[in-house]
Amino acid sequence: MKLKFLILLLVTSAVTAQDFTEEWEGLFSFNRIVDVEQTTTAVYAASENAVFVYDIGSRSFTTITTVNGLSGDSISQIFYRESDEQLVIGYQNGLIQIVQDDVVLDVVAIRDKQIISPDRKQINQFKQNGNLLYVATDFGIAIYDLERLEFNDTYFIGENGAQLRVKSIEMFEGFLYAGTTDAGIRRADITDPFLIDFDNWNQTNFGAYNEVVAVGNNLFAIDTGGTFLKLNGAALVITGSFPSPSVDATATDNRLTVSGENYVQVLDETGNVITNVSTINGETFRFTSADLKGSDLYIGTFDRGLIRLNSNTTNTAEFIIADGPTRNRAFSVSTSPNELWVGYGDYDVIYNPFPLEEFGISHLVEDVWTNYEPADVNNISSISSITINPDNPDEVYLNSMHNGILQFIDGAAGIQYGINNSSLTSILPPSQEFVRVPSSTFDNEGNLIAIASQVDAVINRLNSEGSWEGIDVSKEYPELDGDNKESATKVVVTRAGNVIFGTTDLGVFAYNPDDNSYGRLTDAVQQGNLINNYVGALTLDQNEQLWIGSNLGLRVYFNANSILSENPSDARAIIIEDQNGIPRELLLDEAILDIEVDGNNRKWVATASSGAFLFSPSGQETIFQFTKDNSPLPSNGVNDIAIDDATGKVYFATDNGIVSFQGDRSSKPSENLENVFAFPNPVKPGFDGNVTIDGLTDRARIKITDIEGNLVFEVVSQGGSVQWDTRSFNGNRVSSGVYMLLISTNDNIETTVSKIMIIR
Repeated sequence: MKLKFLILLLVTSAVTAQDFTEEWEGLFSFNRIVDVEQTTTAVYAASENAVFVYDIGSRSFTTITTVNGLSGDSISQIFYRESDEQLVIGYQNGLIQIVQDDVVLDVVAIRDKQIISPDRKQINQFKQNGNLLYVATDFGIAIYDLERLEFNDTYFIGENGAQLRVKSIEMFEGFLYAGTTDAGIRRADITDPFLIDFDNWNQTNFGAYNEVVAVGNNLFAIDTGGTFLKLNGAALVITGSFPSPSVDATATDNRLTVSGENYVQVLDETGNVITNVSTINGETFRFTSADLKGSDLYIGTFDRGLIRLNSNTTNTAEFIIADGPTRNRAFSVSTSPNELWVGYGDYDVIYNPFPLEEFGISHLVEDVWTNYEPADVNNISSISSITINPDNPDEVYLNSMHNGILQFIDGAAGIQYGINNSSLTSILPPSQEFVRVPSSTFDNEGNLIAIASQVDAVINRLNSEGSWEGIDVSKEYPELDGDNKESATKVVVTRAGNVIFGTTDLGVFAYNPDDNSYGRLTDAVQQGNLINNYVGALTLDQNEQLWIGSNLGLRVYFNANSILSENPSDARAIIIEDQNGIPRELLLDEAILDIEVDGNNRKWVATASSGAFLFSPSGQETIFQFTKDNSPLPSNGVNDIAIDDATGKVYFATDNGIVSFQGDRSSKPSENLENVFAFPNPVKPGFDGNVTIDGLTDRARIKITDIEGNLVFEVVSQGGSVQWDTRSFNGNRVSSGVYMLLISTNDNIETTVSKIMIIR
């Protein structure tokens, strides 16, 4: 007796995804289009992990991102059900999300099914049949009920119920066809109530197929080599070929639209080509998808967004790209007030930038992106970080891991610094390339301090007059000789002007330019007590404590300048209690990629696999841990963090996109109380947020009284601003009236008085 094994997916209901639009913003790239769906009024374009909706009439955009509830994972297919205004999104990991009425529903049954291998879960195509949605996947065919929001049957159609990679499905003349890449084309009677039985599926063609699609009275298929086939009787026979393998095929209005990387063709119902697109305005593109309705042909591209053509003439092209950065894979972010800069170059764990990449940079100002092409930045490679001149935010320095440093001023390339016009040196002299600069910063005197990797002159200083000086650190520490190929990583400068930098295997080094003295921290006890000698993140907080991040955890050095003393103290681990009251080391075994300090001296920490953390100034309290599961972060690997001190907005750069979080506004402390102000002021009826008191010195004392002098609230600042929820000590909202702000510095030398009006 033949045994038949039937494996069913769990019948699961959809779960509503969380909406984060109150505090978060998605800053995703929409240049790379994965799939396109067109209706009479709108075009839905899926990028790598987000969707934009283009309203044809108003020519306006709406975006759907992780902030709205999307997962942030890689999208493989979309489908729009116009009758119920449902957008269905399929992912490479098997997740399905349904967007309807601004609500995102998660369908996780395929993604979470353990008996299906992770590499067999990709969603390849959706095909509607009434209320049922047939889903082609890399394991077979699943059927989802769009009304009941649950799965029905699952078809494993290979021999003995084997899983097959079904890339395309079609319903034609009473049969359900499945094009696979591992077992040809199979079909079954769609009315058969036992399609779950693999014996009821017959193979019509051998080979591997990307597409099977019906157009009018004909059924076509395209194999993985680009061969074009047409149904003749019970089998498909060769009728032609395409210039290269297809990446997408759709049928509308008795026309077939086929996309390959170097072409888009529209064919009539007999298979004859009526429109052929290989170039647009004389330019070649890498095509990813296309959708035709009437004469409107919308084409997705690999890096140029969406293109609209008239299919009859193909002469005039309209480029449609939702505003965003060049790409989602962001490696570094830097901020000045109300501005964001993004770099895309990268390097591996030992700071090797190969294979080199050239992607230019992106700049966000007042919610408008400007993307600079590689040619705009002299085609320099691997721009790993961007340093902004604090005295002139229009002047930034692009640190390249291959081509030195490029001054970029007023939106244009300036001087490029390398071996011929600076103290920077190459790891392969006399080559003008291989000049690796992972990090730079400005000191208090306006000098640019840059560190170079794998060379003797690690420290390089560019003064305001344009003169360079290189510091050969290897004279003091021969192990930092360029021949040893140890990489410098990150650099900071204390208020006293001391330069501190990390390395990949030698710990932390400090240099005093006033007397040419040095200091060092290692993992040895009484020599630094670092968690290990790999230091990938460094930052100074407002008290000049040095926070040191490695690939195995965190250390804090409580007086950065004392590294240069004869007997420097050891760095300390931060010990906290876990939920069970057991002491443990903060961030032990976490790979830390960046540490940033906000205006309230709190620490934002980026990790390689656990998302981003916000800690109290001492690190003893975890305020937030943001991950993919509880926030719009599109990845738990956070490459970099930047904080806009003017707004308090925090930007997170990941390989899957950039998101920003608008928490409490936390500006940097002021030197005096001359510019204290409160906003909003007055507080008008209906306002339900916090009043921000800004322009404070660190640890300023703020007392709020009513007009009669009764104290209603008191707080000490931990930075340049504080928040007041307009409640008194008893927790009740204060009534309408004028309230006095009595503010004094920590030493009581300076005081100021301000007023705020509250109208209920």
